[in-house]
Amino acid sequence: MTDTAVLAGTRKETGSPPAAALKALAFFGGGTGGHLFPGLAVAERARERCPDCDIVFFRTRRDVEEKVFANSGFRTELLDLSPPSGGAGAMVKYSLQSLRAIPMIRKALTRSYDAAIGLGGYASLPGIVAARHVGLPVVLLEQNQVPGKVNRFAAPFVDLVTCPSPEVVDLFRGRREVTGNPVRGTVVRAAGRRRRWFAAGAFSTRKRKVFVVGGSQGAHGINKAIIGALEGLSEYREKIHWIHVAGDADKKEVEKAYRDQGWEAEVVDYLKDLPHLLSHSDLVITRAGGTIVAELAVLGVPAVFVPYPHHKDQHQLKNAEALERAGGAILVPEEELGADVLRTIVEEILFEPGRLLEMEDCALSLGRPDAADAVLDLILELKETCQ
Repeated sequence: MTDTAVLAGTRKETGSPPAAALKALAFFGGGTGGHLFPGLAVAERARERCPDCDIVFFRTRRDVEEKVFANSGFRTELLDLSPPSGGAGAMVKYSLQSLRAIPMIRKALTRSYDAAIGLGGYASLPGIVAARHVGLPVVLLEQNQVPGKVNRFAAPFVDLVTCPSPEVVDLFRGRREVTGNPVRGTVVRAAGRRRRWFAAGAFSTRKRKVFVVGGSQGAHGINKAIIGALEGLSEYREKIHWIHVAGDADKKEVEKAYRDQGWEAEVVDYLKDLPHLLSHSDLVITRAGGTIVAELAVLGVPAVFVPYPHHKDQHQLKNAEALERAGGAILVPEEELGADVLRTIVEEILFEPGRLLEMEDCALSLGRPDAADAVLDLILELKETCQ
């Protein structure tokens, strides 16, 4: 690790800068909530520290982004970009769309922005290129323990990459700093409410709350595994309350499965206020994107991670392993998630208050509620250097 990396937890807290310190920030990226939420966390904190800061998100037209930005209060600019996955034709289409988007973005950036922030994924690349063309400082936010393709490609050509942990630093070239993964203010505030809620007697005779969420759009593999296991857990029917984010495609099937078998469950396709419900959950069963792992660590919610099994780089597996090593989660391969494994989890974790509280403390040890501030401090440093 080079001396340009700041080890997690060593950055000193700083006071808020003058209101004029940041005038405008441009964010690039999208496609999933996992890419967008760290950017929103930084944008929200920038607005709190510098109320007059002009913020714009250049984003795609995907449904999840419409939901994420609805009533967000941030200005957005739409880009006509399609995912490059799906063969040569998709890559050609994306390349042509990017070539058309770059001059449009470049024109929009001619006003005075302090920095451009890339959020990872295919939607961020045209903005990164355009920002370099106009001489803007560029910062990349990496959310995962295995860097994404776009961030790996762009890292040598930008000013800074922020990393979720020290282990990620040596996977990039160029300047990189460990800040942790930025989490939204709603997560930090929900963490405080969780402390008060648990202190008030969370382990009385009430039903245990199990939250199932595959991501911002659900996860078909997890949905099928859970509904397939319900019959084998029937003896706990009066002891567990399920909250299940199933996604649009699976919502009706999942809802029917709980209803037919007499379970108390709330099934939705999408939830905007995940942090509130996460903070009131005893256990979360989820994929292991970098953002949800970071949020659970800040909240201190024990987790069962079921990494998406079909990523070539297995970045969700690596994300999950980090919190598992700390003792705040357990990892279950998707093909093993069934009635027998869930029964063991219910008996040895969900209804064992001591184990739940131990896992909570372990998760909190990796939480970085100050990560958004750490990123903003680095952006301010870049701005001063470039003046």
